[in-house]
Amino acid sequence: MNKGILYGVGVGPGDSELLTLKAVRIIKENRVLAVPRTGEVRSLALNIVSDAVDITDKKVIYLDFPMVKDKNKTAENYMINALKIQEFLKNGENVVFISLGDISVYSTFGCLQPIVAENGYKTVMIPGVPSFCAVSSALGISLTEKNKPIHIIPAVYGGIESYMELAGTKVFMKSSGKLEEIKKESKNRGLLDKSFAVADCGLETEKIIRQFDTAEDNTGYFTTVIVKE
Repeated sequence: MNKGILYGVGVGPGDSELLTLKAVRIIKENRVLAVPRTGEVRSLALNIVSDAVDITDKKVIYLDFPMVKDKNKTAENYMINALKIQEFLKNGENVVFISLGDISVYSTFGCLQPIVAENGYKTVMIPGVPSFCAVSSALGISLTEKNKPIHIIPAVYGGIESYMELAGTKVFMKSSGKLEEIKKESKNRGLLDKSFAVADCGLETEKIIRQFDTAEDNTGYFTTVIVKE
């Protein structure tokens, strides 16, 4: 029996109309969906997919990814989830792992894929619209121009002051809880008028913040800040 293929599919930041044609086709053509979950009953990624594709007859595997700092426990968790996926692959059935945004940007797929590939299974990545691109579109601004660099930064891990010293555009992802610090550093550098934020981009709860000095830390986990040079 031929082995199944593991597909990693980016489903965009929230708006189901941002799903690519290829993503929709891959999801439609395969029965098994692997869905990352961090505690909620139903994932945001699955909600996005269900708005564009009939998933009534799909087999949904929920993969839990506890937010722990212990590297050994994290590695063990990835192995457990990889084995769950391989149960289907070894029987010749493809598995579609869906993930918010683009599958190559801060996706848990990047930790599962090497394990599955090393165990002899084929993996394929299907790109999606990155959240920061959707955010810049929602704001109606370009991310960068000409020879200016752009930096994608996971704000949740801190180091805001040092990142603000980088030349070019700074994109702070998952910025909830760090907005006051980003605001302070932007003000210190005279960049408040070039700093913007969007919370829950593409969702019904989307909030666009053009006056960054009014931004508050309770805007939500999916808050992206753009600071232009």
